[in-house]
Amino acid sequence: MNNFLINEKKVWTFSLTLSVIINLVILAAISIYWLSIKYEPPLQDEPMVIQVLEIPSTHKPVTVAPVEEANIAELNPLKDIQNQDVNNEPQIQSEIATEVQQKKEQVTIPKPPIDLPDSEMISESGSPSGAKLVNPGENIDVPEDLKWQGVEAENTLKAQFERSGQSTRLARLAEEGAERIESTVGETLATGELAIPTGQVEKKSPFSKRPISVIIENAPAARPQAGLSKADIVYEIMAEGGITRFLAIYNEGVADNVGPVRSARPYFVMKAAEHNAIFAHAGGSVEAYVYMKEMNIDTIDEFKFFQAFWRSKDRKAPHNLYTSIANLRNQAQRLGYNKPVKGGGGFQIRTPQEALGTEDASQVEILYAGDYRVKYTWDPAQRIYRRYINGNPHVDSLNGQQIKTPNLIIQITEQKVKDEEGRIEITFVGKGTGWILLDGKAAAIRWEKNSIGEKTNFYYADGRDLKINPGALWIEVVSTQNKVAM
Repeated sequence: MNNFLINEKKVWTFSLTLSVIINLVILAAISIYWLSIKYEPPLQDEPMVIQVLEIPSTHKPVTVAPVEEANIAELNPLKDIQNQDVNNEPQIQSEIATEVQQKKEQVTIPKPPIDLPDSEMISESGSPSGAKLVNPGENIDVPEDLKWQGVEAENTLKAQFERSGQSTRLARLAEEGAERIESTVGETLATGELAIPTGQVEKKSPFSKRPISVIIENAPAARPQAGLSKADIVYEIMAEGGITRFLAIYNEGVADNVGPVRSARPYFVMKAAEHNAIFAHAGGSVEAYVYMKEMNIDTIDEFKFFQAFWRSKDRKAPHNLYTSIANLRNQAQRLGYNKPVKGGGGFQIRTPQEALGTEDASQVEILYAGDYRVKYTWDPAQRIYRRYINGNPHVDSLNGQQIKTPNLIIQITEQKVKDEEGRIEITFVGKGTGWILLDGKAAAIRWEKNSIGEKTNFYYADGRDLKINPGALWIEVVSTQNKVAM
């Protein structure tokens, strides 16, 4: 009986639970159906329109003081347009731009002091305005020995000069005088006629291409340099901070890789001008740019004519800027620098029989600074001097060979530090002394430069013109404070 009651209780419990679940499901289904039919989404709120009725105030309105306008860069561009039409925007912008420009022009930046060369020391061709302009009707004197036979061609060329007026190009031709006139033989003149000389013409022209000069770095990070062994003349001169740099001059020499190229200093500009050389560099000091302008130097500045230069990947800047003589000559051609120059004016070549001196010079040491100890040793077998830097052979990365030269000049100059940045002032105009080393022997010399636009002339101590051996020439410019030991 008890078991029957227990089973009956379980049956009723199960039935009740199932009934509740079924009712909940039915209720949920009915609710969902009803909501899907009866429920509608609320409409969007319509804007409420409120009509405002303006009621006159019983009190007089009080004026509020405007907030003070802030000055905009002290220009106050809006002060003059309060009563203008808002459609005058272009005019307003123009007035603002004008006032801004006026304010900018009032700002002055002090320029660093520059020691310019004396006016009487500047060559006549150095005037930026082209000092010697040819006036109409001015007679041009041509030395008889430089005139070619053919009066017609001479008169045609002279007429071009007389009509030049203020033409800078033709004025420069007139300024060069006989040298330029002779160089026009066989060229097409401005009239379109070809000036053909009558009579016989020399097989070898007295004219040659212009030299190329390049500033080359000598910092430890720049060694070994490229192209120094191919230069015809190399100057080594102190820069600032106890370092030296080179001015390599290429006339007959050719190098596919020259560098690293660095910035100019005024005394490098002067030396390049002495050789009438095209001047290649990468920037320069303010004073150097002044000299380039005043001396009318034809320059190829990497900052402006970067096409002639490239950066190598095996070194870090700024010690990785290079060029080539072919690149520089192509750039010079595009810039119109490749005018012919009259040959001559260089060093005379000595004969082996000419005596030099009796002082032994099988070795010479020059101490510029701590990391710039230069030495040359005489090699009697090859009859050349070999160059060393800090006790090691100074090699050219172009060919891996030690730099050598048959001619070595030591030019003694007065030098001083001129500013806080350590820039050097070198006295090149005037007179001085030095040494020349040839064939393992040394002789005392003296040098003379009368003005900034003239060449430096070298003489033996007894006054004879200096003569050198065939081949390259290195000129070591030292100060009276540098130690030189032979």
